[in-house]
This record gives sequence, structure tokens and C-alpha cells, in this order.
Amino acid sequence: MKLKWYLLFGLFGGLIIGPLISKIPGSTYILLDKTAIEFKNNVALGLLILGLVLLWLVWLLLRYLLRTSNLTLNWFGDRNLRKARQNTIDGMIALAEGHWKTAEKLLINGAKIRNTKLVNYLAAARAAQEQGDDKARDHYLHIAAKTQPDAQVAIGLTQAQLQMQHRQYEQALATLSHLRDISPHHPYVLKLLYQLYARLSDWQHVIDILPKLRKNRVFDGDKLNAIEVMAWNHKLQKEAETANFDTLSEFWNGIPGHLRKAPELELTYGKALAQLEQDQELEVLVKDSVKHHWQDQLVQLFGNIETPQPDKTLAYAEGWLKQKPHNAVLLNTLGKLALKAQLWGKAKNYFEQSLAIIPSAEAHYFLAQAYNQLGHPIQAQEEYQKGLANEVKPRREYDLIGDLTEKG
Repeated sequence: MKLKWYLLFGLFGGLIIGPLISKIPGSTYILLDKTAIEFKNNVALGLLILGLVLLWLVWLLLRYLLRTSNLTLNWFGDRNLRKARQNTIDGMIALAEGHWKTAEKLLINGAKIRNTKLVNYLAAARAAQEQGDDKARDHYLHIAAKTQPDAQVAIGLTQAQLQMQHRQYEQALATLSHLRDISPHHPYVLKLLYQLYARLSDWQHVIDILPKLRKNRVFDGDKLNAIEVMAWNHKLQKEAETANFDTLSEFWNGIPGHLRKAPELELTYGKALAQLEQDQELEVLVKDSVKHHWQDQLVQLFGNIETPQPDKTLAYAEGWLKQKPHNAVLLNTLGKLALKAQLWGKAKNYFEQSLAIIPSAEAHYFLAQAYNQLGHPIQAQEEYQKGLANEVKPRREYDLIGDLTEKG
């Protein structure tokens, strides 16, 4: 539209200026070395005006060409950007669907977008690992680190997670240790360190890292308490496998006092004492534990202890019937203590009550012994057979008949 107006003004200008120029008298000379070129003034002025018009037209043409090329470049640039963005989206979808090879290819092709390069390479590393290609995984992580050097923690966390998934625990520990040096209070770094130590059964390091987990609120209070109990319990179990009573007792007393009241630790310690036949220590432990919380397994161990005054031990345990009158484990324990106290009728009654609630091979076995002592061999044989039918042997058998023969 503007060009039409320019041409119209040019036409009218020429009609007006042309006659005026033609009346200009005189000549113009252009000297080139020893040569002189003569132009009449009207011709020289006309050529000057024509030259200016031609320069203006050339400028318009150049501006048009430059504008057209920019539009073309922008179009191609936008097209490539759109394609890269779509590759990224499709790659993330393929990753979520488990199409690892397709996801890897699309994500790498989509890594042309500067703002998403880090995400693309991290996701591609995950896709490579799912194909078992650890070398490609590490290559993508290396590129990600070069692409965005200020994202070391994010890249390192991804690397540690992938290494842990592939059970590359030594590499994962090195990665997380480096991250902890960079960011010692990062909650997720600490969380992964805890998970790694737990997988390695390195319970001492779990205990060592607990203050950091608590301070940085990596888990809530209940979870942290459970982790602490679990770690100490695993250490206690390990100690009980090889320790004698003196070293086990020393280890137990080295556990923080508030943890020694934890049911899990009391049960582990009680089992270890039973294994070492430390009946006096076990009796004290069970009596103290029952005051705070009931554990069937500890009460079951109480029935196995050897005591010089079984009648007093039985009388003490019978006090627990007030809080657990229908507990099969307690009734079974009382029956075993009654056998030790040679109270055959009471033992028989306790075992029968226990079996009425929950049948067990152990209760049948000891009931048979009570029947033998009461002079009922047929009933005793029936109970032995019922016990065998359960296909479970009692935890600790007592040859009470032999003991009583020796006493007699």
C-alpha cells in the first residue's frame, strides 16, 4: 500500500520538478585525471535525483530481504523447538509406560531445549539403566553435569538412586558421601544414606546418622524411634550370636537406658539369656518387662527357667492371670511351672485350659507328662499322639519323670 503512494508522489514530483530543472542554465564538469566530462546543469541535477531514488529503492529491497530471512529463520527455529518439546513429552510418556529404548531415544532427541536438558538427560539415564546399560547411564549423567554444573545435588541423587537399584552399593556410598560433603544437611541425601546403611546391615552407621536424621526432620518422631530400636536390636542379635554372658551383659548395659525398655530389645535379650541358660537373669527380665507391656514370647520363655523354688515362681506367675485370664501362652507357662513344682493336678488343669483356647503340640506333650504322674498312662499316650499330629516339637523338653526318679 505504501509503495503505491510512493509511486504516486514520485510521478507528481517528476511532473512538477522536471520543467523547473530543464530551465537551469550552465554546465557541470567532472574531472578524472586529465579528462573532463561536461554535463549540463539540468542533466546533472536529474542524474543526482535519479541516483538518490535508486539508492532509496535499493535500501527498501534490502530491508525487505532481511525481514523475509528473519521470518524464515524464526519459522525453522520455532519448528525445531516444537519438535524437541514434543520429543521430550513423548519420551517421558514412554518412560512411564516402561518403553525404555523408545524413551531413551526420544529424550535424547528432545534435549535440544536448553531449559529441559537436565531433565532429559536424567530421565534418559534412568531409561538406559532399565535396559541394563550402566555405561550409557553414567554417560548421560556426565553430560547432565556438564550441561548444568550447579545441579550437582540433583544429578548425584539420581545417580545414587540408580546405583542402589542396581545393587551397586559401594558406588552409591561413594556418591552419597560426596553429596554429604557438598550438602551435609540435605534431607534426601541423609534419607538415602540411611536406606543404604540399612541394606548393608551397617547398623552402627545407622545409629551414628540418627542425630542428623532427627535434626533435619527426615522422618517423623515415631519413625525415627522405630529406626533407633531396630538398629540396636539388630546389633544385639548379632552380639548374641557369638557372645558369652559377660560380653552380652556388657553390651546390653551399653544400650541407652530408654531403649532397654523397648519390647523388641527385651525379647531379643531374653532369647539370648535363655540360649545361654542364664535363668536367674531371664526371670528378673521377664518380671520387670511384664510390668510395662505384655509379650507372649517372653512369658513363654518364663516357663522354661530352672529355679530352686518353682512353687514360689509359679505363685508369682499366677498373679498375671488377673490381667490375662484367658491367655493360652500364660496358661501353658503356668502348667510347665506347676510340673516343676510337682503339682500334677494343677499342671493338668492349666494345660487343658490352654488347649481349649489354642491347641499346641507343646501343651499336649506336657499334659501327657502330667497324666503319667497322675497314673493315667492311656490318657498320656493319647496326648502324645495328639501332639505328634501337630507336627511341632516343643521348644525345650524336660525329662521330669527321670528327674523325679532321681529325687526319689
